[in-house]
Amino acid sequence: MITIAICDDAERDLQLLETLIRKMNPFDGQFELDVFSSGEALLSSPKRPYDMVVLDVQMPELSGYTTAQKLRESDQKTVLAFLTGVAAPTVEVFRVTPFRYLMKQMSEEELRQELSACFHEVERTNRFVTLQSGGDLLRLAVSSILYLVIQGRSVDVITDKGRYSIKAKMADMYSLLAPHGFGYCHKSYLCNFSRVMSVSSASVIMENGDILPVSQPKAKSFKSEFLRFAKTTI
Repeated sequence: MITIAICDDAERDLQLLETLIRKMNPFDGQFELDVFSSGEALLSSPKRPYDMVVLDVQMPELSGYTTAQKLRESDQKTVLAFLTGVAAPTVEVFRVTPFRYLMKQMSEEELRQELSACFHEVERTNRFVTLQSGGDLLRLAVSSILYLVIQGRSVDVITDKGRYSIKAKMADMYSLLAPHGFGYCHKSYLCNFSRVMSVSSASVIMENGDILPVSQPKAKSFKSEFLRFAKTTI
């Protein structure tokens, strides 16, 4: 069951957004939707972490920015969308990695399109792959994988919870993971675009601090794929 929270101190805007989401009926109806009128109420919810949060920027007491900062202290995987009537994005906003920035002046059709993109991102981050490591089967959330690297005749999978060695060909792993936002930065490295912190001409820095090489033959295609991915998640 997918969990969604919307938070806005303006009752009219809250009701409109709740009605629209229920009308869209995402995830084949397999979702729970909670509404909050303040950041404090959202932060105190026992249902956290939510899979998706739509958060008003301008609220009394705790602003949307401050609420998002507190959410991100523990809710790292939540797909976050900011909602505002006037405010433009700032550097502080992007530090909490919002997936979308919605304007209250948008038409219903525009809001539908933006919310649909958020729903697709929730689906992507909740996808799993099953891999064989020795005699064990590993069921890993795609979003938990940082990168893969060839080690001899095996492939090591580096995740949030550790490093796993699997008997597989990197080409097969690419076919499995490319639809989920993975790309080659080097013939021996396959990285998760959503877990990249920075890219230079010679290296990629991942969220855990690991530095991966970017090979000359892969540099152009890698950067192009990464930019295409980035444009769909801002």
